[in-house]
Amino acid sequence: MNAYTLSIEVRSYWHAGGGRGGGLVVDAVVHRDADGLPVLSGRHLKGLLRDALERAQAWGWFSDSPGIAARLFGQRTETIETGTIPECGCLRVSDARLPGELASWLRGEDSGLRSLLYHNLFQTAVDHATGSALNKSLRGIEVAVPLKLAAHLAPVPGREPPPDWADRLRQVLPLVDAVGAQRTRGLGRAVLTLEERP
Repeated sequence: MNAYTLSIEVRSYWHAGGGRGGGLVVDAVVHRDADGLPVLSGRHLKGLLRDALERAQAWGWFSDSPGIAARLFGQRTETIETGTIPECGCLRVSDARLPGELASWLRGEDSGLRSLLYHNLFQTAVDHATGSALNKSLRGIEVAVPLKLAAHLAPVPGREPPPDWADRLRQVLPLVDAVGAQRTRGLGRAVLTLEERP
């Protein structure tokens, strides 16, 4: 069974957090690898793909393949009955990272170019009566600049996915129009494509 590359062309600032704050400057920082390069977790991508498949299925796109989302990516935790072991999916999704040559170059770069991959955004709540900022409402997050990332999808050994799984995913990729946190607030606009690896 062949493996595939999921290309994620992020076209706006994006934030994929790792649950850590940035001290006094920002409340949330971007998740990085050991070399300080931004990473979008495979778990996050798997959730986005599963959600797109489930929406398409609810709209009647895949009436010939009931339960394809659970088959490919496993059962959602909230749908598992108490005392049962969840059924795992038959596809693995790696973390999305910068392409190899660019990542290698940035790893060896000592001029501080890696710091240019990030920017801080701030927002505050406003008192509508006075037009002034509310006390203690300033929040900041670190975002990454628009980049092209790549993740790898492959069958889990010993678990055979449906033969048309890649075509099914390609059909629903337009439903994933953003990645990372605060997608509904304009961050992380993206275009995803799936290509077979040579």
